[in-house]
Amino acid sequence: MRRRTTTMLVAVLGTALLGLAPAAPGRAAGPDPLPEPYMTRGDVARGALSSTRQPVVRARTVAPRRTATSTRTARVVTSSAWSWYMDPRVLGTSTATYLSSVRNNGDIQVTRVARGSAELSHAVLHARFQPDDHNAPSLTELPDGRIAAFWNGHAAVPARYRVTEQAGDVTTFGPTQRLVGSGLERDRVTYTVMLQLSEGAYRYHLFTRRAVDNAWVMTRSKDLVRWTPAVRLFDHPTRENAPYPKFVTDGRRTIHVAVSDTMATPTQLSSMYHLTLADGVFRRSDGSTIRTLSEVAGSGGAAPRPIDPREATLVYDGRSADGRARIYDIALDAAGRPALVLTTGDVATDMWTYKWFRLGAGGWAATTLDRAPGPQPSGITMRHDDPGRVFLVQGPGSVGERELVEYRTADEGQTWQRRPVTSGSTQGNRTPATPWGAQDGPVDVAWLAGPYTTFNNGLWDTTVTMSTSDPAPVDLTSTWPIGWARGKGITSTITEGVGGRGLPGVRARLMARLPGQPERAMSSRLTGADGSVHLAVNRYYPRGTRVRVDVPSAGGWGSATTTAAAVETDTTAIDLDSTWRTGWDRGVGVSASVTARRDGSPRAGTPAWLLVRKPGTDQQEFRTGSRLTDAAGSVHLPVNRYYPKGTRVRLHVPAQAPWGSATSSSHRTGS
Repeated sequence: MRRRTTTMLVAVLGTALLGLAPAAPGRAAGPDPLPEPYMTRGDVARGALSSTRQPVVRARTVAPRRTATSTRTARVVTSSAWSWYMDPRVLGTSTATYLSSVRNNGDIQVTRVARGSAELSHAVLHARFQPDDHNAPSLTELPDGRIAAFWNGHAAVPARYRVTEQAGDVTTFGPTQRLVGSGLERDRVTYTVMLQLSEGAYRYHLFTRRAVDNAWVMTRSKDLVRWTPAVRLFDHPTRENAPYPKFVTDGRRTIHVAVSDTMATPTQLSSMYHLTLADGVFRRSDGSTIRTLSEVAGSGGAAPRPIDPREATLVYDGRSADGRARIYDIALDAAGRPALVLTTGDVATDMWTYKWFRLGAGGWAATTLDRAPGPQPSGITMRHDDPGRVFLVQGPGSVGERELVEYRTADEGQTWQRRPVTSGSTQGNRTPATPWGAQDGPVDVAWLAGPYTTFNNGLWDTTVTMSTSDPAPVDLTSTWPIGWARGKGITSTITEGVGGRGLPGVRARLMARLPGQPERAMSSRLTGADGSVHLAVNRYYPRGTRVRVDVPSAGGWGSATTTAAAVETDTTAIDLDSTWRTGWDRGVGVSASVTARRDGSPRAGTPAWLLVRKPGTDQQEFRTGSRLTDAAGSVHLPVNRYYPKGTRVRLHVPAQAPWGSATSSSHRTGS
């Protein structure tokens, strides 16, 4: 069905469209009004200003995809969140999907979900850092497959980053680094955006917002070791009028920017603009030059000249009937043409819209996807391989009643389909994000599901959730107590994602590889109601046997495994079990038994030593007594009751071929 067209009033832009003298860049009278845009030929979108509300597109609703071969909703990390202006938050590679987030206790974290198996691995970059969703990392994959994660404190600390030491392995993140050479090493910042360009002198481009003046700055690096001096990108008269930008790259040479001219507070009628940076030149949508990067930075003794957003192409005018604009995402289609999505709000009527803009041969064109009253919108985003697939959180009333839906167009916005992604939600959905990087992966979109109060102080209990065609990931945590290979076994818990509910009825297997043999499943059990399971380990496995716990993929759940642990015992190992009764240091003495670890049989005739170290840094440990075990493997050693307080005493069985040695823990006298 074709969308309805709307007559837009462009009289106020007439001088621009007719090529007459541009309007002055001064501000109109009134309380915090929208400044007049700079208007030159070609840099104003058709219909950027409208005195009437644009009609909402009439989209045909189609059934949600919920078959075994399509998609499922999967919980990835509980009690975690992200904000809007750090990217990429979701990163696709040829082997996995990576998701960044902040836990409500302040943990800065990265979660990896393998493609196909949905095997999950999780890393905390900085524990209990700052419980603020503005601190979620931005992620990027290096050419050699390693993963870099950049994060910050919300206007609290400088930006920092870590890089994995092995390709794709989040358990190998290296040391924390600063942006050395950028001038930001000590500057407090908010948000990080990491983009790569394969062509040009610098591959890595980091964008962040400096706290002291709320200025967005850019620094570049060739090697993620040294960084160029940070350049302020945008000019704004006061700290409170800082713009909000979103960035995207074609991966080769061009960065596209969608940017507002204010912070879009309720009293600011913010507009939306578009510009590009390529080959060291900032340009408008039509390719006309704004300034060079050197001019923006200030070079050769010239003063820096940051760009006023109004110098870029005006895409949406905040004086329109639909109200002020706030940018949420920008993406490129297969031909490299940008599309952007934003929300608009009318403070007087508390009415909000979701809008989609696309740059075509005739300039920018707008579509209003939804209009509804109520609290502030909960988010909108696009696929980065197909901007015609738009995900937004929709529904009037409270945030808890809102559902995630997909709008889709295959004819550049002429007709649309609407497909529910969630339904029946009771605690709300918000802040969707789609994968950057590899676009052929299983994840359509990720979002936050659950209660959310505000961005700071950990006041959220949202779960990072995704729509995926792979199985849902499970998290496997195992406890390997001392003596796990000598009869105590291994206890494991299987949960729905990191920190999620325990999963009952999931099969866990004990896998073992004996020396010189292939690995095989030795036993298996189903988890109980709380997701826990205990697996016994054969105490007679020879030394060098490697054991792990494995969860095979089944029933729509992904696979999981622990790292393998080696059985360190052998057939000649012994156990020393000592008894230190009350008064052992006052005449009672110490009793012990020595047994063969392989079968628990007593070791008769084995020497047991009493080793003593008196208090003082210059004192050496010495042997003060020795006795042989009896036929039952038992032995009793007296202890001198006159040792000074603080003397340390232990039992030791020396090695005697072919048997090994053993020792007890050290005990301190109290007399």
